[in-house]
Amino acid sequence: MKTTWALGGTFAGITSEETIAEFERNGASGLILTLEKYGLDFTTLSALLGVFLLLGLTHSWGQVFPRWAPPLAGRRVPRWLPLVPAWLGALTLGPYGVVAALAYLLPSAVGLTDLPDDGVMQGWSGWTVAACGIGAFGVYGVALGVAAWSYQRRTRPRCAAVASETDGGLAVSR
Repeated sequence: MKTTWALGGTFAGITSEETIAEFERNGASGLILTLEKYGLDFTTLSALLGVFLLLGLTHSWGQVFPRWAPPLAGRRVPRWLPLVPAWLGALTLGPYGVVAALAYLLPSAVGLTDLPDDGVMQGWSGWTVAACGIGAFGVYGVALGVAAWSYQRRTRPRCAAVASETDGGLAVSR
């Protein structure tokens, strides 16, 4: 949606000029307006960081720093470093997306509540824009949870205890 606007296109009947004008009416700074003109805002930059986090959780460079990270190249990534933001994101964005879809999008879609009526974002156009944003939060939150769970299982420490045949108990390897 934001890429379409950044390229000067129209999404859900809303043009990039209309979204920038809406930001301007709401008192956005010159920096925000410039970034928005190129399709970059807080949510877009956060999404890019989120994609980077997802890639790190699913690729080998998420466990060992790659060559393109010169000061840390070859060192193990501390397990908590990707897991803390991943679980925080999964536990906040996933439920937010699911609850918002059920509480905000579904009632409007089935005619129980009115469609949005907020400046440029009104009617089915506003609903579609909201659905894309809310849906993205839900899908990303769930994907983040799955990737975090997988990473956590793949990187868990291995037990150093081995069974000792001599005393029938456990002996710790040193």
